[in-house]
Formats: sequence, structure tokens, C-alpha cells
Amino acid sequence: MPRDLDLDFEFQDEELRERPARPAAPRRDAGGRGAVRPSSRGGAAARRRKSDMTSYIILGVEVVVFIALIVLFFVLKSKIVDTEDKADAAAQQTTNGVNVESQDFTLTCTRVQIVKDADDEFAALVFFTFVNKTDTPLSMSAVFPARVAQNGADCPEDTNLVETPQEVENKDMQVSGGQSVECCYAFKLSDQTSPLTVTIHDNYSTYTDIGSTEIPIN
Repeated sequence: MPRDLDLDFEFQDEELRERPARPAAPRRDAGGRGAVRPSSRGGAAARRRKSDMTSYIILGVEVVVFIALIVLFFVLKSKIVDTEDKADAAAQQTTNGVNVESQDFTLTCTRVQIVKDADDEFAALVFFTFVNKTDTPLSMSAVFPARVAQNGADCPEDTNLVETPQEVENKDMQVSGGQSVECCYAFKLSDQTSPLTVTIHDNYSTYTDIGSTEIPIN
């Protein structure tokens, strides 16, 4: 007898509905092996290495900047101390007009004398006491040359005196450490009434005019 195909069909379909679904098989590559997903561990390690390298670079830059700041600090400090020392030295040498008192020298303007030279013109004799406190022999003319001005113009040094005091020669004499000498500068005057401006220049440390004073002569 012929079989009822419809009933058989319905039974098979019901079996298919009740049969659990099998998990899909993984794809295989051309060699027949299962596909393997790429691991993320390698990327993480590379990122860590890159992060560590960046940290090292930043640390190196910070160290270089720190060292540069330290060097800059000491350079600026050295310049400030040097400037203060020069200012202190200048302050020690600018007391009482042309009278100078420092750790190296003592210079005192003692008197000014008006005389006539061999040309019957007026001249000024400016006397100083010079004390050398250093260990090196020095002359006053080399350390503290003097300048005299009258009416705003420099007076030339006059060596044509009728009588030349010994103190004029002494200004060029070498004085040993701890010794003193009486010195004199002679200057030709333009007149015998206008005041004199006596200025001392420091040729030893500051190389500037360190003392100046006005002396009336009338």
C-alpha cells in the first residue's frame, strides 16, 4: 500500500524543530586550520613601551632645564656680587672731595699755593700726602694723577717754574708698601681770581674720577 507522505513529512519536520541547533563550526583557512583572532597583547605592550619612552624624554628635559636654572642662578649671583664689590670700592674712595681713604692707599690734599713761573705767569702748586698700603712699590702719578680746571678748561701742567719744589719730583717716585711721600702737581693758570676745580682719577682699580673739589684762590 502506498505510504502517506504528508504524515511522514510532518513527523520529520517536528523532529527538526525539536532537535537542538548545533553551534556553527569555525571557519578554516586555506590550510584547513581554524582561524585565529589576532591577540591584543602585542599592541598593549607597544603602547606601554611608547608611554615609557615619552616619560623618559620628559624627565630628561626637566633635568636639563633644572641644571640650566641652577647655572643661571650662580652666574647672576656672581655678577651681582662683583657689581656690589665695585660699588663698595668706589664708595670707599669718594670721601671728602679729593681726599681718598681706601684699603690700598691714602691720599690727602694738604694745600694749594699760587706762584709765578719763569714766564711771569701764575701757576698753582697742589700738594698731596700719598700713603701706599699695598706690597707693590707705586708712584702717586701712576696711581692717582691729578687734573686742574679753571673756567671749565683744563690747566696745562707747568714745569717751567722759577723754583721747583722737591714735592714735584716726588709725585713720580716709587713708594714702597707702608711708606708715604709728600707730592705736588704744578699747573699753569689762566688768571689769579677764578676758582680751581681739582679732580683725582683712579688709575688702579676703578679707572674713574673718584674725587673732585673746588678751591677759591682770590
